[in-house]
Amino acid sequence: MTIHIDGNGSAQPSSGAAIYVDTENLRDSDHAQNLVDRIVADWPWDHAPLGSLSLYVRADRVASWEMWAEAAYPDLRVRVRGVQHFTNNKAKNSADLAITADAVADLVTGQANAVAVVSNDSDFGALFVKVKELARSVGVEPTPFLWITSPEAGGLSSELERFIPQSLRWDLSESDRPSVAAEPRERAQPAPPQLPVSERPAALPAALQPESSNSQNEAIADELIRRLPVGQFKAADAHQVVRARWSDHPSAGGAARMGQFLLNELWPILQKRGVTMPRKSSPRTYEITQAAKDTLAKPTARSTPGAKPSPELTPAQLAASVTSGIPDDIFKASDAQSALKNLRPDHPAASYTTTRFGTWFAKQLWPIMEQHGVVLASEKPRRYEMTPDARHRLTALA
Repeated sequence: MTIHIDGNGSAQPSSGAAIYVDTENLRDSDHAQNLVDRIVADWPWDHAPLGSLSLYVRADRVASWEMWAEAAYPDLRVRVRGVQHFTNNKAKNSADLAITADAVADLVTGQANAVAVVSNDSDFGALFVKVKELARSVGVEPTPFLWITSPEAGGLSSELERFIPQSLRWDLSESDRPSVAAEPRERAQPAPPQLPVSERPAALPAALQPESSNSQNEAIADELIRRLPVGQFKAADAHQVVRARWSDHPSAGGAARMGQFLLNELWPILQKRGVTMPRKSSPRTYEITQAAKDTLAKPTARSTPGAKPSPELTPAQLAASVTSGIPDDIFKASDAQSALKNLRPDHPAASYTTTRFGTWFAKQLWPIMEQHGVVLASEKPRRYEMTPDARHRLTALA
């Protein structure tokens, strides 16, 4: 959809869909970040790909949120606005007004061609009406608006339930994507990421072939321990691993389904392997321990006969290995992940989500690459430049 009209009446190109996140309306920072990660990963609008992310946070936390968002979403235009707190009511109104003003301005100036608001605050009904008016003024149907709500951020107004069309709502408690059946044209669902042929289920050794539901659950549990790094993880992290390798499994249908499958089916197996559950209340948090990792190295019926574990690489060697797999001089974090998947498919970061890998790359590989001559080509979107000298220095580390 194009909203921006120039002085001659001709349409100007727009820059994708925009997400506006009212973090103050969500439970806490961790909750907000998990929701944003899930929304970006499962974004349903193929014909309007994501272009920008706007976060509305406490004024004293702008720098922290910018650091997180720019590292987590290097391919999106990131904007973080601070909301000054004088009283709770004024702060709430300030966030509402800022989101509404930015969304309308972005549509009119062509910075966005669709609006997605992440909030359980029913006051954004006025924004929905304005977006609908703007879209109709240029002959666009259906309304390019998506209202994303969380089951853990307070109840919704009955007005919202009654008047906002179901096709323009995304209730994260019910499904992983909004219903689009009522819209005049079908939006194709993005295919889940595919692993190399050698890593797909058909290529598993006989000892790992899922001959029954229980044996498949054991294979999935082992894969989670193998792919996820030591430390805490949530259902959304497990969902990415399962969706990449068992795309037809029921739990691959969404993070909510994965959460139920993880607790009811996988947890007894994971617990025996040494995985722990630091947080037992919602949202549950699991933790991969080193003891759980060690179970994969022991000779058991689940192990590949005659297989030898890949040697551990130092961060410098890993950076060198990734460098050898990046063909272009100008690259982004996702290119580095593609190289890692091809060269070290057994590395945990190879199966990270794009956003999670961006954070990992910024902390683990970028400092080494920068030290050896790789430079930052652009901030937004974040791009890196591999100079010939840098490539020579890094490949020498291998």
